[in-house]
Amino acid sequence: MILFVGSKEAGYFAEEEAKILQLKCQYIEEDAHIEKHAEKILNYSECQYLIYNIEQYIDSADIIVDWILKIHMATNAKSIIYAPGYNPQSEIITRLYRAGIKNFIFSDNLSEKKEDLARCVNGFYENYGYESRGISFDNLPTTEEIKEEKLKIMSKSIGVAGAISRIGTTTQCIQLCKYLLYMGYKPAYIQLNNHIWIESLIEAYSDVKHDKELGKAEYAGVDMYYKVDKIPEVLKMDYDFFIYDYGSYTDPGFSKISFLEKERQIFVVGSKPGEFECTYKVIESNFYNNCFYIYNFVPIEEQEELKKLMEDKGEYTFFTDDTRDPFVYSGNNMYSKILPLEQKTTLHKKRRFKRKKK
Repeated sequence: MILFVGSKEAGYFAEEEAKILQLKCQYIEEDAHIEKHAEKILNYSECQYLIYNIEQYIDSADIIVDWILKIHMATNAKSIIYAPGYNPQSEIITRLYRAGIKNFIFSDNLSEKKEDLARCVNGFYENYGYESRGISFDNLPTTEEIKEEKLKIMSKSIGVAGAISRIGTTTQCIQLCKYLLYMGYKPAYIQLNNHIWIESLIEAYSDVKHDKELGKAEYAGVDMYYKVDKIPEVLKMDYDFFIYDYGSYTDPGFSKISFLEKERQIFVVGSKPGEFECTYKVIESNFYNNCFYIYNFVPIEEQEELKKLMEDKGEYTFFTDDTRDPFVYSGNNMYSKILPLEQKTTLHKKRRFKRKKK
């Protein structure tokens, strides 16, 4: 049996490998705490391959690693860590690897996920490492080095997600970048979703500077990155802030842990029919208690009433202006309340006229 610890939506890719091996593929419903999974996992004594979707957990790296090792010692199953989008040198991956857990699935790509699972099953990665995926576990940093670097990066990181698709998440990311530029800081926009917005921008406008190798586009003073595997390199650059665009939190590739690790977490939400149902789920979730909320497309006369409905979250609720061009700073003072900063330099707002490619 292949047992996937997490939602069927995340783990369905394992079903094909199970068929090849002539095994059943079972799921354990996702939970925020790994301790609650432990007893359920031990009930599957016939399990041969145990896949953990670690992005579901809000526990500390210490707790997650401790429980995975306990379960690993208590069963005969091969432990496989499903960690799409994770940096192989992040604290949790490093600690698992040092503890003897050698099987990981890092890819977001469906065909690569299946291939990685097959390689985990047949022992390829245990014997030959991850060089074929461009990943090396040589010269891993110490735990203290990881924690120090993590704190430094977290203090500069802002995660932005939408309650639903096409609600203006990317616009708010770019507006945050323009606010930071206006205040004299250097931001980087990181596309952490599968919406290929940057790639479309490159195709549409002729005055976008494009570095294909690095996966970087520069437009209207904003540096934007779209290659996930280049993020560790980008984080070493001299940016003051990193703005992560997670797309919609309902997207299959949305990484809950990665989002919650950011120093500031912002949800773009809406009040229209169809939007508010998704917005309410976000507001009621225990995961997102420390977020800021930006409502898009709400008439002025409805804003005060909506803020009252937010109850204790009303203090952290804001409303957008009509932003027709994301690359022109709206001047909305909500950004200074979400991210209060001292002005480093005085910049003038400047209109950038876009030239469409012929």
